Amino acid sequence: MKRTFAALAGLATTLGLLMVGGQASAAPAPQPRVEVSIQSQGIVYDLYDSAGNLLGTGTFKADPSGSIPGDSIQACDWYADGWGIETQLDINPGSNWDTDRSINTRGHSSPYCSGWDSGNIAENTPVAIRVCLVRSGSSPACSPGVKGSA
Repeated sequence: MKRTFAALAGLATTLGLLMVGGQASAAPAPQPRVEVSIQSQGIVYDLYDSAGNLLGTGTFKADPSGSIPGDSIQACDWYADGWGIETQLDINPGSNWDTDRSINTRGHSSPYCSGWDSGNIAENTPVAIRVCLVRSGSSPACSPGVKGSA
């Protein structure tokens, strides 16, 4: 089932990044449109800019499929805009985000997909993923988390 979420006002605030050290503001992160596909074997989380360009994708795979290990995450950067993509996984999510696993595309030119970062998670354990825009010298600007299960 595919669900489309509008970028939240809080996300727009979160995406306003400042450079480290109190220097001048960095160029603001794009304010993406979020599209999430929750599937029986995982979650695919796409970020689009206001012009409709696919910026990046974060993926969680609960079950192994071919060469893809189970309980794994991947980050893909599809658009050469100076921003990388980071996928974060929270196992047993609570009221606050707690990153248990992350993978990113930093240091690579787009288009680029990271490898798969995996580790065993007990069946039916609640998980959540979120996708972040990342740039050297800036904190990640993350979208809201989306819940699924291992």
